[in-house]
Amino acid sequence: MEKKKLHDINSFLVFKIGNEEFAANASKVQRILEMQILTSLPKVYKYMKGVINLMGKVLPVIDARLKMGMEEKEPDAQTCIIVLEIVKGTKVVETGIIVDSVQSVIEIDEHEIKDPPTLGFEVNSDFISGMVEQESKFIMLLDVDNVFSVDEVVSLQEISETELTEEIEEEEK
Repeated sequence: MEKKKLHDINSFLVFKIGNEEFAANASKVQRILEMQILTSLPKVYKYMKGVINLMGKVLPVIDARLKMGMEEKEPDAQTCIIVLEIVKGTKVVETGIIVDSVQSVIEIDEHEIKDPPTLGFEVNSDFISGMVEQESKFIMLLDVDNVFSVDEVVSLQEISETELTEEIEEEEK
């Protein structure tokens, strides 16, 4: 999808990570899954929790809390996996992120979006494209494509491809 068209979509999925509310543009959200058992992988980033089988594809899953420098938390009934489409240059990777809960879908007009502060909150502001005030609180708009570096996106894609190849080889035996 072209960048201009993304800005035309003003629906955002709101979710919680810790005590903070974040929102991702609905055009980046592929689906929402209940938390499930992950197959862990050796020698990966600490926030990389493992992979799941998503309709025959291997989906890498990361813990959003760890990626954003927060403490790890045991999953509960509200914990879920949001499947996002991440675009970095020519690479497009579907990745699951574990969040504490999904809140709602909201409509945001461009004029409501404020610039994120440069200091004073624990989340890396490179991930945040803006903020919007709703019901006396701020929701941070997540810049899905900037949550990961190019190297991390390539790594996520390689994990998917390697795991899928190994799965196929196991089935052929």
